[in-house]
Amino acid sequence: MSGLTGGSVQDIVVGLVLIHKTLAAKGNLLQRKALPVLKSFRELQAAMIADIKPNHPLRLGISVSLIPDYLPGLLDHISDFGHRYPNLAPEILRMENDEVGPALSSGIIDAAVVMDLGGCFPGLERTVLSAHPASAMVSSRHALFKRQQIHMSDLSGEKMYLPGYGPEFSPLFIAAEKAGSEIDFTVMLSYYQVLFHVQDYGGAALNRFLPGDDTDPSRVRSIPLLDVPPLCSSFLIREGAVSAPLVLLREWLAQRIQQDFLRRTGSKDDQRRHNL
Repeated sequence: MSGLTGGSVQDIVVGLVLIHKTLAAKGNLLQRKALPVLKSFRELQAAMIADIKPNHPLRLGISVSLIPDYLPGLLDHISDFGHRYPNLAPEILRMENDEVGPALSSGIIDAAVVMDLGGCFPGLERTVLSAHPASAMVSSRHALFKRQQIHMSDLSGEKMYLPGYGPEFSPLFIAAEKAGSEIDFTVMLSYYQVLFHVQDYGGAALNRFLPGDDTDPSRVRSIPLLDVPPLCSSFLIREGAVSAPLVLLREWLAQRIQQDFLRRTGSKDDQRRHNL
């Protein structure tokens, strides 16, 4: 590796990661044919990654609304990344969903994993890690409980719990305004706190639609919400701040989170049948 600067090493590593991702996406047959090449890529990538010496630990902001329930494997995947690449082990900062964008924009953190509906804090680049149809979670006492789908207009006059007021959820506010719905949007960070309030006090909560996700469907259901984009978990960095550690971590999390959902929902064909 002599003669290469830190910047050029990181550029090569980013290229190797993206080449490996492209080959992996082409299917098993091409992967088998390209096995010797992939092995060489992995060996070269591992050697170059070991040479990366960041100026400070990678500071990763995590929305507390994603853990422990929305992405139950997230913290384990981050820990595994640190064991695989000890020189790049992230330092985790747990934050409210609305705190993440400003902290990343101001340089307090280097990257983040956040919940959103496709909106993004200005000046940031967003990569989707998971996406599922948005839903409204309601209790069995709610008038909409037996509905198969819900429009924003159906929620007019309701209280609706969601993880934040930030630009991450702007599509929800725009959809409500377009529908002429007057909804009392209320921030509540913890899934269990939201579940308790929906069960005991009524109202609705923003959630994803994922078959089998409701723990007690006789008491609480998540019903597809038709007027808003999918509810996502997303990896954020500052615009133009691409680096090898950030690309490695992003691809590591994207692959493992996808595998988590495949194990929960079955094959990709099963996911397509449920529009996941």
